Amino acid sequence: MEFMKKIKIIGALVVLVVIGGLVWYFAKSPAQQQVSKLDVIDTVGGFYNPWLNAVQQPTTGNPNRATLAASPILSKELRTKLQNVLKDPKATSDPVLCQSSVPMGISMRNVFTNDTESQVLVTSKDKAVYDQAIVRLARLNDGWYIKSIECSPGEVAPEREFTFETVGFLLKGSIPKPYDPKYWHIVYEENGQQGNVVPLLFGAKSECTSLEGVKSVCTPDQFTEAIQVSVRGQMTERGADVQFLEFVK
Repeated sequence: MEFMKKIKIIGALVVLVVIGGLVWYFAKSPAQQQVSKLDVIDTVGGFYNPWLNAVQQPTTGNPNRATLAASPILSKELRTKLQNVLKDPKATSDPVLCQSSVPMGISMRNVFTNDTESQVLVTSKDKAVYDQAIVRLARLNDGWYIKSIECSPGEVAPEREFTFETVGFLLKGSIPKPYDPKYWHIVYEENGQQGNVVPLLFGAKSECTSLEGVKSVCTPDQFTEAIQVSVRGQMTERGADVQFLEFVK
């Protein structure tokens, strides 16, 4: 019975991965969303490069930040968020660049892309600056739009600060393309959207906690598919660098 239950869970997770993100397609507001036909890096660059120019040249930059914050390539929720931050006199960090000082240049790295969503990291070219922007894109009508921007302390964040933290289910061999079945992945729900997938990266310092509460160095070879886990770690261009993984009953 337990085996059959696990098979059903794996099947359900695979279906979620395949169709994940399609729920928003049928919502009323995304139907009016403007999209870019470029690839994800060019889509992000098409928004970020003018924004950087506007920050570097606040008096002569055209368009300015206020105009760019209303860009139709952004989701309605993101436009509202950026416009509110720009009006806030107490805001000290730029809501798009996620920097308190003006960077001379920025770099963009594709974390992952599938049929329905993508994530891009935007960082300062100044190697002494570790703050970064996690840009999430959604697929719509054969194009991309920027769904959200989240600021994080980067890959060398202070202890116990995580750029990736979620609860989901483990999949490996049964993970559908374009994901690599050589790696464990976590399938999870975010903001009501199911079927989100991120590869998990384990190292010598990755700590796992069993159902009995026993902590030890993670041994991914002993994991089983479709088991529920809680993951905390740092998001990188290749996936989530796991610092803590806890098995959930």
